[in-house]
Amino acid sequence: MRNVLKIMSRSSQKASKFQEIRLGGIGLAADLLLKKKFNEARQVFTKILELNPNDVEVMSLLADVYSIEGNLAKAEEWLDKVLLLKPDYPHALYIMGEVYHEKGDFEKAIVMYRKAIENFSEDKKEDLADAYQNLGCELWEVRSREEALEAWKTSLKYNPKQKYAKRNLKEFTNEYGMGKSPVGMDDFWAFMDFKRKEYFSMKGKEILNSMDEANVVMKKIMDAWNTQIIDKYGAKFDKMKTKEKIKLFNEIIVFR
Repeated sequence: MRNVLKIMSRSSQKASKFQEIRLGGIGLAADLLLKKKFNEARQVFTKILELNPNDVEVMSLLADVYSIEGNLAKAEEWLDKVLLLKPDYPHALYIMGEVYHEKGDFEKAIVMYRKAIENFSEDKKEDLADAYQNLGCELWEVRSREEALEAWKTSLKYNPKQKYAKRNLKEFTNEYGMGKSPVGMDDFWAFMDFKRKEYFSMKGKEILNSMDEANVVMKKIMDAWNTQIIDKYGAKFDKMKTKEKIKLFNEIIVFR
């Protein structure tokens, strides 16, 4: 429905008779949606499409109505038609992302939102902010937590008032500025991240070259965590402030 309401603000003093009918119809449909009269709204969009069957904007808005109603099959059917006519149409790509999210296909939703972002013009700041916000949610679902945080931060760069991105950053960022662990192991994963970065810096590289190397690095970090933090500090560690924990992490030598 947000997509429909945005269209209402568009007007042209030199609009043709058809354009007047079209814009009036979109405005009427938006009003009907606000009143939750979905069937009537769909009928209005269908009438507009009788005048111009290849109107990708109206087709996308019709798909959005189906999506709001929960009729994902019909929404996807109309979006497929749009993308067949105009593969890079960002509003259709965005709505398709929403459809895939509702279907639980988060990987496909990520693809759609990224394509939408690529095709929204830079002046469409609210659209870009919304797309990055939704992209962040999909990334979080597939456990790409740091990428999710970056997506939400980018959303706020385009629109500082994007309330969902604000809320998600607050809810899902831990005391280290990293994505919260879903199993309550924020301290361990922060220590792991610190020491992995130290290792890469020492070796002058950005990735581990083999599974054997990864296992060796992981074992050394876990041994240091157990012997130099858990065994040594115990419950005292949990009472430390974040700055104290970070100072301790930096002081512990894992790789020589």
